[in-house]
Amino acid sequence: MKRLPPYPCLLWSLVFLGSFLFFELNYRYWYRFMEQYSLFLYRWDYFADLCVQVGGFNAWVTAWVTQFFQLPCFAPLCLAGLLTLPGVLFSLLLKRSFNESSLRAPLLSLCPWFLFWLYPVESIAFLLALTAGLGSACLYTRVRKAPLRYLAGFALITLLYPLAAPAHLAAAAGILLYECIRAARGGGDKAGLWGLGLCLWALVLPLAAMRTVYVVPLREAFLSKHLFHPEYPLPASLWYVATSFLAVAGLAYVFRRRQARPREKPACISLLVAGMILGVVFGRHPLEQAYRYDWLARQGAWERIARDALEHPVKDKDALVYANLAHAYCRSYNEALLQLPQIGEEGFIPRDPKTRLGLIQAAEVSWLLNHTNSAQRFAFVGVLSSERNVQPRLMRRLIETYLVNEEYKAAEKYIRILEKSALYRREMQKLRPLLDPETASQTEWITQRRRLNPTTDNPYDPTKSFPSALAFLLDDHPDNPAAFAYGMGYLLLYKELHAFMHYMEERKGTDEKLPTLYQEAICIYYTAVENNPEAFRSYAVDPDVYQRYREYLQQSGSLSPTLLRRRYGDAYYYYAQFVPTPEKPAS
Repeated sequence: MKRLPPYPCLLWSLVFLGSFLFFELNYRYWYRFMEQYSLFLYRWDYFADLCVQVGGFNAWVTAWVTQFFQLPCFAPLCLAGLLTLPGVLFSLLLKRSFNESSLRAPLLSLCPWFLFWLYPVESIAFLLALTAGLGSACLYTRVRKAPLRYLAGFALITLLYPLAAPAHLAAAAGILLYECIRAARGGGDKAGLWGLGLCLWALVLPLAAMRTVYVVPLREAFLSKHLFHPEYPLPASLWYVATSFLAVAGLAYVFRRRQARPREKPACISLLVAGMILGVVFGRHPLEQAYRYDWLARQGAWERIARDALEHPVKDKDALVYANLAHAYCRSYNEALLQLPQIGEEGFIPRDPKTRLGLIQAAEVSWLLNHTNSAQRFAFVGVLSSERNVQPRLMRRLIETYLVNEEYKAAEKYIRILEKSALYRREMQKLRPLLDPETASQTEWITQRRRLNPTTDNPYDPTKSFPSALAFLLDDHPDNPAAFAYGMGYLLLYKELHAFMHYMEERKGTDEKLPTLYQEAICIYYTAVENNPEAFRSYAVDPDVYQRYREYLQQSGSLSPTLLRRRYGDAYYYYAQFVPTPEKPAS
């Protein structure tokens, strides 16, 4: 048995390990988020609908693989493999083209794969197509006899086009490279012409098919619509990757006669390891914290989000929305309000959301506030705006809102769809009995939400006029706990103490103990806004809270700013006096 060269094996083993660590440490939750935009259904019509499209079989395989991205380490392992395998195939193609025992500069063939670290792909469809194309080009080089080889190339390109476009373009480029180099090495003058002819066939094939077999736009005819979202411009990274392969092939040709030096291999390995370490350490996704919180929210792990947001810095507004949500679910919102880096209204709910994550967050916040129709609208827009109108998480939210609103036929439609998915089937089986009106009316979470549903018209969109939407919800149901917590948090954050005291006046006759944050706000109101000792004594302010406030008033003028913040930075009166009020978004 022929022994594999240890040096290339070592290089590609390092690429696999480095890629796994890069995606596991920096993009784990981003790919788990992307899983929900590629719903795989175990249905014959789903397979048939995809396979009659350009590159449809590749899209079907992509969706089948992507559904397992929820599993631990699956996405990083898959991406590491799909970066390593095409790299090995490309190196093999170069080796066979130049007829060398080694490339003498094997690090060149690694260059394109670092671009996938700089520009990670949302879908593995492109990597699968690249693998299929390079694999076919390597298979082509195994055929020795010229006429049979050209016929095999024609068949491979023709077959790859409907199954995995643009794999046919990658295969044609590999074949052209092989034949041109063979011709330059004296393999026959016609070899390059045959390679050029097969490449032209790969370009003509989509043009011939786009008005006969497939009635599709030019871009979809060449690249299929499954690599990237069909309504968005092609990413620049696609051209960078294509150019890098051409550049590597050109450099390999220039250095084809260069002899390897003894110290070259250790230098290449050291350079590769250094580059991978830099990528792993500094290549973190800027929204990875938000995507991690989103993943935990999908699991219902609100306690973990709430705890993590207090233990580690919240780095962006998307993560802040989830942190506020988590504390509202955990009934710890009043205690955590000033401990989080609040930025104003956009930290409560996205402002006029249009992104994937923003629509999900808007649906989550509206659902928490029992604004069921708004949650339904954001979920519906999120489903319609996603590619192929699939988004199982928002479909589940639609089912829940339809059940609350007693729209059982609409709920059944989405239950039937998700029952065809292996990952969501069990969950749908639990929801199906709720299609019976009597069973639904006896289910606690449904009856609770029906009780808190708005009873009067609420014309305000919570993502455009958050305080007004909250006010209408509280007018309908003052006992709506989430709406009350968010409403008071909003008023305290913007220091609107008059409106805050209006709601405190309504709560005065109840036996409910006011949170410390509310008591501190009452103290400062009756000191700085209205001097009314009798009204102040009507609120059950804890003696300890009041005593601490008196100490603050005595010491605020004598303590240094650093010491004052250390002692009273968690108190509302410190926030009201020293922390700038967030700007309100423009109407």
